[in-house]
Amino acid sequence: MKGAGEGPGRLLRLRFALEHAVLRAAVAVIPRLPLGLVRMAAGVLGTVAWAVDGRGRAAGGMNLEVVYGEAMGEKERGRLLRRCYRRFATTFAEFFWSPRLTEEGFDRWFEFEWDTPEAERACLEGGCVFATAHFGNFEWLSLGRALRSSPCMIIAQDFKNPPLTELFRALRSQNGRQTIIPQEGAMLKLFKHLKRGGCAAALVDLNVPPDQAAVPVRMFGRWVSISVLHCALAARTGKPLVPALALPGKDGRWRLRFFEPFLVGADEDYQVVAQRCWDVFEPVFREYPECWMWMYKHWRYLPPGAREGEYPAYANRSKKFDRLLAGR
Repeated sequence: MKGAGEGPGRLLRLRFALEHAVLRAAVAVIPRLPLGLVRMAAGVLGTVAWAVDGRGRAAGGMNLEVVYGEAMGEKERGRLLRRCYRRFATTFAEFFWSPRLTEEGFDRWFEFEWDTPEAERACLEGGCVFATAHFGNFEWLSLGRALRSSPCMIIAQDFKNPPLTELFRALRSQNGRQTIIPQEGAMLKLFKHLKRGGCAAALVDLNVPPDQAAVPVRMFGRWVSISVLHCALAARTGKPLVPALALPGKDGRWRLRFFEPFLVGADEDYQVVAQRCWDVFEPVFREYPECWMWMYKHWRYLPPGAREGEYPAYANRSKKFDRLLAGR
């Protein structure tokens, strides 16, 4: 029996070392390659991932089935999921290629799209809270904006493999273009940064436990539990909340779209704010379904009175989620 201080087992240490070696090689090699070749190879790897990731395919298939119903057959769901895997593999390959991004070459890789003049000012002048999602190239959304404006402060989750945390943090910071902070004490750091005129960004489409600063929102008509971080930061600082996404362009560039900003009152209901933000995204996700992370278990909690087939089979009842819904 292992002692309490022995740390990871031998196989786990070997796995961690292998992961780190592979990713360090990717960091060294991928930026040396043409972007077109990187994208082509990532598409192949994405197809392989789709073929071997049975759990992800199963979750994605259930998600698509409950959202689209009979309007999307099994074969069509499979094809869409394959495109999702290819898209996310390409996103991360481009992320490893990102040290090649330069301000001088901005127009080769990006184009800005602002819904309103207020969105343009928020994007270029900072002093706001960006809300985005795991859609398109979410990694390049903030990096592209940083090439033309001020750095953003972003929370990055630590990996179980500590060297990977430092590797990804260095890639995301891109020599100071972005400020990456850990989850611990993040709220206070973000608040101070915004008060000094900086900007912050948050991903809003991941589940959080219902008892951890969460609100319920309807994603594609079904209840989920998401973080209130973006709502709280905007409400407590008076800075505008700006929904933003990176959409694929026809010429291989990414369209960095910044939607109309809105202010959040100090006493405003966070659930209403979070739902308003999601409602901006959902029509875009329906237009570009291959760009959203369908293979993630978005609907983990089964609300009271849910009809059979309304939620994926992996959804479970939760008393904490019931209380969250009851108090909305």
